[in-house]
Amino acid sequence: MKMIQLKQVLRNKRFLLFTIFVPVIWYVFISNVQKGVLPNIVFGIAVFIGIIGNSLATFSKRIATNIEFYSFESRFTRYAVKDYLLDQMLVQLALNTLIFMAVLAFAVSFFNLHVTTSLVVQFLLLTVMGIYFSIIGFVLGVRVDAKTLDTISFPAIILAAMTIIPFASLGADGGFIGAVSKIQMIFPGYYYSDIVTAISSGRPVDSKDVLLFLIVFILNIIPLYLIVPRVKEIKSR
Repeated sequence: MKMIQLKQVLRNKRFLLFTIFVPVIWYVFISNVQKGVLPNIVFGIAVFIGIIGNSLATFSKRIATNIEFYSFESRFTRYAVKDYLLDQMLVQLALNTLIFMAVLAFAVSFFNLHVTTSLVVQFLLLTVMGIYFSIIGFVLGVRVDAKTLDTISFPAIILAAMTIIPFASLGADGGFIGAVSKIQMIFPGYYYSDIVTAISSGRPVDSKDVLLFLIVFILNIIPLYLIVPRVKEIKSR
């Protein structure tokens, strides 16, 4: 079943646009505009954009389209909606890995990005963030109908991107951007950026950043998981 779903996604032009083509374009854009930014930061932003697009555009739409079938199935079997969530997380892990590898291949081939052990750590962190955004996408999919998702997907992607783009690392600070940076602290992407910046700069990672990354991740995930609706709520949507 998971392999069938994976193949269906890979044939989806929406997936190719939002999660492969767009992050590569962003990588090219940021690399040329922000010359002084660490390559791993630029790479991470590009992959993040792909993961967010996959989670909030492609994945949420797929869930909204299929959730009624799986909720119907759950009324006659032990396969609950939350089991569906866990299965979909495995598919998302595979897709997010594909996004990471696609952007990495492009960056290495055309921008001479050096493959180092820090990329392994970055991959693990991005995997965790992929789970985070996938759960958000799942909740959107079961709570919002497909037509509405078509309307709100792009604004949702922009808002999500605002939570993870390290404006301070890009040389932007003060005023409105400073306020945005403060708001970012309630989301795990903020601490991801600090960790990756430290690794890329050759500095020791602050254990406080790692701890806050995990704590904020868990605190964000718990309410999302709890609002995954039951079958009767989906039926009446």
